[in-house]
Amino acid sequence: MDDQSLESIIEQLSDETDWLSRGKAVRSLIAHGEAAVPWLDRVFELLFDPKTPIRDSSGVLIKKLGAAAVPFLLHKLESENAAHRKEAIWLLIECENHDSTTTRITKQVLDDRNPTLPNWGQNPDVILNQFRECLSDTDRHVRFTAASALEEFGIEIPATILVFIETLMHGSSHEQNWAALRLGRIGEPAMTACDALNAATESECKYTRLAAKNAITHICGKQESN
Repeated sequence: MDDQSLESIIEQLSDETDWLSRGKAVRSLIAHGEAAVPWLDRVFELLFDPKTPIRDSSGVLIKKLGAAAVPFLLHKLESENAAHRKEAIWLLIECENHDSTTTRITKQVLDDRNPTLPNWGQNPDVILNQFRECLSDTDRHVRFTAASALEEFGIEIPATILVFIETLMHGSSHEQNWAALRLGRIGEPAMTACDALNAATESECKYTRLAAKNAITHICGKQESN
């Protein structure tokens, strides 16, 4: 464990003038495990710090806490701040460093889903029902994140397709890329997304174009992607 006292770490964690001090404090706090739980509000704030190393370390800390952080993250799903709701969903997806699926950037096809759920330390339906509720969130980005979470676990697929279509039409470039990737993994049940995917093949982002073409191949057959 880090030799620095918890009291000293917490003092540095609140330092708004020295980002190196904040970053060191977050990294040191990781070693204290569940003793960090009372300070999760501050750690969560640092997920939005201007400095990338601080944001990254804060995410690592919360994910490593696993089930101990879940009550806090569920509370954040009720936040008035949409960015906080969105971030809480992502952290719940990767709770206890659960491996979410990914893609090689040049391939633009998602790997198979991880068949196991994260260890949330409580009935999984509690978490999954929260994701379901977030599909109707007032914020489009939160809806997309909730749909991504449910698709990640192979749940409520018809409802997620509607959100991914919306994202292809109105989302950020990054979100459109991932909407196409997830629709491609869903495959034939996502037939209703083909018009939106066809439009995405004209995206300014080359990765979104490739992901959309690959998705159409998986959904509609090779002849549709020519």
